[in-house]
Amino acid sequence: MCHDVIRGRSVRRQAFVGMVRALMDGLRRRWGVIAAVVVVGVALDQIAKQLAEALLRGRGLVTVIDGFFELRYARNPGAFFSLGADLSPTLRRVFFIGASAAASALILRLYAKAQDGQRAFRVALMLLLAGALGNLVDRVLWGEVIDFAHLHWREVFDWATFNVADAFIVGGLGLLVLDLFRRNGDAAEAAPSAERGST
Repeated sequence: MCHDVIRGRSVRRQAFVGMVRALMDGLRRRWGVIAAVVVVGVALDQIAKQLAEALLRGRGLVTVIDGFFELRYARNPGAFFSLGADLSPTLRRVFFIGASAAASALILRLYAKAQDGQRAFRVALMLLLAGALGNLVDRVLWGEVIDFAHLHWREVFDWATFNVADAFIVGGLGLLVLDLFRRNGDAAEAAPSAERGST
């Protein structure tokens, strides 16, 4: 009898240790993935900006696809579409660094709370964090962001000059919207099924 009790405790202890190890492995994988994506994303962004600094500054426009895509060096003291550029340099720097840090903290919090099945949501958060930190590096170093890519459609459509970090942010936001529509669609499909099951 005593032997059975000891063996039962040992089995429960091993099961508990196994659960803890599986949980820790899952957490390491999850945070390892976001760390890798963010490091690579920020590195790509900074390399592209340094290339723009070295190759585009003072050159004017460089046409890549005529009437659609061109490279042009620019320094943006504000946010997207130069929002906030009219603020004083000190206030602008403090505000945007604080906003970027707060946004990064919020993204990490959302990522920590995301369920394992929410892959698109987590990828979107990774892209958003890489973009936010990429531009944060510029604001800390220079007080403004280096932009170099410009999209337009002849004289009809003109997009703001942007960089790799901005592309990550737009991609992350787009993926968030798609994931939201997908989840709303899944919920709408599940609701009639639940109603039929209750009748």
